[in-house]
Amino acid sequence: MLNEAMENYDFKHPEAILLRHNENMTYLVKDINQRFLLRIHETVDGLDLSAGCRNIPRHILIDSEIELLNLLRTVGNLKTQYPIKNKYNEYIAYLEERVPVTLLSWLEGEDLQKTIITDELAYIIGQTIGNLHNAMSKISCPDRYCYDEVFVDKISNDIRKAYELRHITERNYRTMQEALSYIRRVVLEEKQQFIFVHADLSKSNLIYSNGEISPIDFSLSGYALAEMDLSDMNWTLHDEKLTPFLFEGYQSVTKHVINQFFISTFTALYPIRYTASHHNKRFQDEKFVQALDRWCDTILAPFIMIFKQTE
Repeated sequence: MLNEAMENYDFKHPEAILLRHNENMTYLVKDINQRFLLRIHETVDGLDLSAGCRNIPRHILIDSEIELLNLLRTVGNLKTQYPIKNKYNEYIAYLEERVPVTLLSWLEGEDLQKTIITDELAYIIGQTIGNLHNAMSKISCPDRYCYDEVFVDKISNDIRKAYELRHITERNYRTMQEALSYIRRVVLEEKQQFIFVHADLSKSNLIYSNGEISPIDFSLSGYALAEMDLSDMNWTLHDEKLTPFLFEGYQSVTKHVINQFFISTFTALYPIRYTASHHNKRFQDEKFVQALDRWCDTILAPFIMIFKQTE
């Protein structure tokens, strides 16, 4: 599959290194003194990230992501990857089994997975998210994901399937479904505030180089409340002491006032989304089982209680 994919490009002496395999098989391709990011759009077994796609065909989602990456080069001041055409003058190639292949420019630097996140760096991350939202507000890509009530319904259905497969306990299933009923109410009522967001921000999707941060992997980008990106990033930082600096950085470059209740809503949604997309892969993992109990007790139960107190 890899060799077939690389045959679509005019590489001279390519060397491919697998970086990760989740929604795509992602490779670093070294070719003489150049570097590229090659993506074979074949999702790893057991991973389902289709909940927000609104039944938009995969090739159209990839087309619109390519369009987004090209548009981001014309607005704002963020450094992002850009798509590169193949030797047939097209952005997307197809393997014999109709698996799409795309090539992106390479961003020098390292992701933040092994980086110690200081207060200052958290502030810069917040600024990066704010600048990204500012840039994406100038762009329209209708064929993208939408994280609305239909998305929540799909997540709810996936959680039900996880329970029926006995991948999660009845207690955790009921807690998640109750939390989802309240989350659904929020996204339905606040849909008019949706903006274009990254929707998959994490330390692994931010590249740090010379004091600058660049977001990568826009494959799940779409429409949601701004707080989705902030909550996702805050979750992956795993340190509540950094939260004020993250939010202050964001507020320093955008006029959007962060809604703490929306932050709580997406904080509750995050572990449910993760469970819905990963349970087939991780249901026998004891760390995952323990995490489910912890998430339900420390995140979802308090979130549900907030709603019940207002009813």
